[in-house]
Amino acid sequence: MSSKLEELKKLREQIALEVKGLENYDTTKPNIIIANHNCLMDIFCLPMSLPEEVISLISARLIYKKELPRQEMVEKYLQAMPIEAHGGKVYSDICLRAASELLQSGQSVSIFPEGAYVEENVVYKGRTGATRILYTARAKGIEANLVPVAIGVKKTKETLDSYSNMPSKVVVSILKPIDYSKSYESFNQSYTGKERNIYLHQPIDEGMKQIAKTLNREYKDEYIILRPKGNVIFANGETIATSLAQSEDTYKRYRKELETRVKTFQKVKK
Repeated sequence: MSSKLEELKKLREQIALEVKGLENYDTTKPNIIIANHNCLMDIFCLPMSLPEEVISLISARLIYKKELPRQEMVEKYLQAMPIEAHGGKVYSDICLRAASELLQSGQSVSIFPEGAYVEENVVYKGRTGATRILYTARAKGIEANLVPVAIGVKKTKETLDSYSNMPSKVVVSILKPIDYSKSYESFNQSYTGKERNIYLHQPIDEGMKQIAKTLNREYKDEYIILRPKGNVIFANGETIATSLAQSEDTYKRYRKELETRVKTFQKVKK
């Protein structure tokens, strides 16, 4: 698999992009980048702003759904790994474990903790996928950076869900890495699920609050409501109703597809 950086550079020429805080980005360690989500084109604006190639953790539907030219753009510009948010806990865990394997192999990954793009001028509370990936890697001895990134987009209605029109102006601010060491230690010393959830949230909450402050937006200490899709999507574009996808056979199939994708990225890294 060839590098997508050159293609992203060409796409970058289509917009007025300003990147701030590059000095905060450490390429000597793997990074997990968390960012706010304004519109569909964030998935391209984020990786084109970073000084290294990253693997983008994005909705499985953007990668697998047979919807051209959107799928073609994802394939052309992104090193993408799916996040299946509509199949239940098992599918989420499969995706997060695969992402953590990439982090452990030295790959940097990005994720949008809000879980969907936000049309309002606010930043919502982030979900804990990033810290689950991070803590799993840390338990394996990988001390990755947790880097918050604020994406400011001048939006029009057309750019929200567009796969052809880039926003006219984007300002990306790379903030200082979050020190999550105390949260990680407390997480490991906790005995209840409630306590562990607190320490999973602490680094993400801090990062999302910093992003909101940087963008001069309101921070809402609540999750954005996700619209349920009612199915799980697989690599060939096939969908299976969520209720029917809760079986060992479908879990095994999904796990195998992700293992194949992970190995491809790991091969490129080597």
